Amino acid sequence: MKRIFMLIVLGIGCASAHFAAGQPALSSTACECSKVLEEAIDKTTRIYAGFDDKVSDKTKPEYEALVKTLRNKALAASDESTCKILLRSYVSFFKDSHVFIWLESERQQYIDSLERIGTKATNPVEFKQLNKDFLYAKLEVFNQTEVDKIDSLFAANRALLAKTPYLIFDLRGNGGGNASTSDEMAKLIYTNPIIYPSWDYRSSPEYISTNEKYLKGQKDTTAEWYLRSKKLLELLKNNPGKLMSSGEDHKREYETLPQGYPQQVAFLIDKGCGSATEFYIFEGKQSKKVTIFGTNSHGVMDYGSDQTFKLCDGSIRLALPWGRNGWVRDFRIDNVGFKPDVRIPDTEKDWVGFVQKYYKKQAKTKK
Repeated sequence: MKRIFMLIVLGIGCASAHFAAGQPALSSTACECSKVLEEAIDKTTRIYAGFDDKVSDKTKPEYEALVKTLRNKALAASDESTCKILLRSYVSFFKDSHVFIWLESERQQYIDSLERIGTKATNPVEFKQLNKDFLYAKLEVFNQTEVDKIDSLFAANRALLAKTPYLIFDLRGNGGGNASTSDEMAKLIYTNPIIYPSWDYRSSPEYISTNEKYLKGQKDTTAEWYLRSKKLLELLKNNPGKLMSSGEDHKREYETLPQGYPQQVAFLIDKGCGSATEFYIFEGKQSKKVTIFGTNSHGVMDYGSDQTFKLCDGSIRLALPWGRNGWVRDFRIDNVGFKPDVRIPDTEKDWVGFVQKYYKKQAKTKK
């Protein structure tokens, strides 16, 4: 969840620009393409939480054929660009936006590209009254700055929210960010406890080592989260290579007055909605007053808690999620996304107008 979905998508564009500039040689003998490929295969096989799901009995022949082909090609690859293409071919098999390859030399390009996306919209956060019955809010980026802004707008307009029956919350194109759902955003849609299924984590020496270091640095060893983390760590140590549950499901509860918020909330979603935004969609699906309009979301959050690993001398990086979302025990959204409750036709240009007409028609029907 911490990894920004937009950054992952950007990796493809940045890599293309990098290749076009020329074909530098691999940085050292430690970075011979065949060695780098083997490192990538080894780490993905051992660390990636989705590996066994993706390389199933059905897909294993295809996977093994791809690996064989790439290994042969890697022996002849002598420049950085060719090797990068082979590595990208490997990770693309998994069809997971959280699994990707990038070059350390691209770091600034990633940062610059991310900054451009974060500022591409003149109004990434918006709140306004459409008429006496409808309010409109927009969140185009799920970064902490934007979440804080929408938080402030909801808090400042609480009286208006309370007396307006409908709110249209536009999440279209929001690929995620570095923030999670705020209390104000949760209260806005809250009708009953919100349940978050516990995550599963893949046991690997890397995961165990990282978490041992983290826990050693913590002072409060009596906190519930610390005890849960310690218990998970012991399970992972005793079950190498396996996925182990982080514990009980988490429940989010509030004491809210229903009349203090809109009676109905509409989420507008599309294929551009991913990562943190999909968590908010999941929260909305548990609310009795949220109706989701639009098209399917991106479908990227079955696997998360991704980490970056150095390959060869560190000049090449591999991103892998070592966590699997607990909701896969009941359903999956991988490469499919969350389906809307009400699908908006491709021919419809005015989505906001469509939602208003929908609710007005519903109101007439109830009468």
